[in-house]
Amino acid sequence: MFLLKKWLGGLLKPLPFSLILLTFGLLLLIMTSKQRFGKFVLSLGLITLLAFSSEPVSGSLIASLERQYPAFNIEQKVDTILVLGHGGLADPDLAITGQLSGTAIARFAEAFRIWQANPQAIIVVSGSNFGDSKTHAELMATLALSFGVPEAQIKRLDHTRDTPDEAKEMALLIKGKQAALVTSASHMPRAMKLFAMQNSQPIAAPAYYKQRNSTLPEPSNRMIPSAYYLERSEMAVHEYLGIWWSELRQNIK
Repeated sequence: MFLLKKWLGGLLKPLPFSLILLTFGLLLLIMTSKQRFGKFVLSLGLITLLAFSSEPVSGSLIASLERQYPAFNIEQKVDTILVLGHGGLADPDLAITGQLSGTAIARFAEAFRIWQANPQAIIVVSGSNFGDSKTHAELMATLALSFGVPEAQIKRLDHTRDTPDEAKEMALLIKGKQAALVTSASHMPRAMKLFAMQNSQPIAAPAYYKQRNSTLPEPSNRMIPSAYYLERSEMAVHEYLGIWWSELRQNIK
C-alpha cells in the first residue's frame, strides 16, 4: 500500500503527468494516423506544463493550502512542540545545518521560536533513516542540541515513515497536553486531518511558506514560467493527493 501510494502519487504530479501527455501525443503523431488526436494530446501536455509552471496557477494552488491556518501566536503556551520530519542525509563532512533539507531547517526554526517562548516545553522530532546511517529524528535532535535545547527536553521518534505514522505516535504523546504542530504551511491541512483521525487537536504552527503576498505591485517577470513555480505546483498537487488518499483509506476502514 505504501509503495502504491508513492508510485501513483509520482505519476500524477504535474511534471510526470505533462511528460506522459507529451510523449503519448508524439507517439500518436509518429506511429499512428490519428494526427488530430495526437496534436490535441500534445497541445494539452504543453498547456498543462506551462500552466503548472506559471505564477498565477502555482500561487493559487499553494496559497489555498498554506492560508488555511494562521501563523502561531507566540503568546500561546504549550507543553509540547511536535516537529514533523523532512529530508536529510548524514554527511560527516558537513555541519548539521548542511545535512538537513531547507524544509527541515525552516520547520525547526519555527519550533525553536516557539520553544524560546515556552522553554519548559518538550520538542518532539521524528523520521526514520530510509537507508541512511542516521535517522532524520537523530539529525534534528543534533540540530536542536546545537541551538541549546537541553537533551532532556528532546524526544525522538526514530521509526516513523510518513505523516500517518507521525500522527499516530505523536497523538499518544500529547494526550492531556497543549501541543504545537510544526510542519510546512502547505502540508498543514493534511497533517491536521491525520491528527484529527487520531482524536488529537494540536495547535497549528505553519512554517516554510512558498507563497508570500507583497504589499507592492508584483514585478512583471514573475509571469514568466519557471522551474520554481513548477515546484510549487508539484508540492500543492502532492498535498491534495495526500489528502485524497487519507480520506480514501479512512472510508475503506
